Amino acid sequence: MAVALVTVLAMVPACEDKNKLLESYAAQAKTSRATVTRGLTAAFQAGQVTADDAITLAASKLEAGEDAVDFAWSVLDMLKAVETQLANGGEFEIFWRRVGRLSFWAAQTAYTKGRLSDSASVMEAGPGRWKNEAYWLRYPDHDALVAIILDASGQRSQAIQRLGSRAELLGPAEEVYKKMTQRQ
Repeated sequence: MAVALVTVLAMVPACEDKNKLLESYAAQAKTSRATVTRGLTAAFQAGQVTADDAITLAASKLEAGEDAVDFAWSVLDMLKAVETQLANGGEFEIFWRRVGRLSFWAAQTAYTKGRLSDSASVMEAGPGRWKNEAYWLRYPDHDALVAIILDASGQRSQAIQRLGSRAELLGPAEEVYKKMTQRQ
């Protein structure tokens, strides 16, 4: 019992340090996204932070309504930089979905804040592993958002082509496709 307690207590400062480090990167991201990406990448490679912890913090901030787009974008860029070091098997599908959802939340936040260029850049950011037909079918809201951003960026034909190429359109993606094709 005493050994278990000592082990738990020894881990607490490491967790606090990791959380402080991630919070400091989140605060710095608005002023220098590239610096934060490099810092996160180095911290990941040194074992100071995990990909999961970085995703969780960025997603939590976005879900709480914070404009943490730049931090989420840095996390996605870090994940791309360390992609070969990330687990890639099918049993990690939930992790990869979380990466895709982080891209969605960041793009949605940027779009609603009027940051069209940023939303277009982050809407499919991160490693390529999450960008597959199964993801787009599972999350038609993300597919719809990408089409909306493309349309707002003057790329309606690409938006229509993108959605029209899907084997099946569901929910928001189907609604956006119908609206876009009716307006032509």
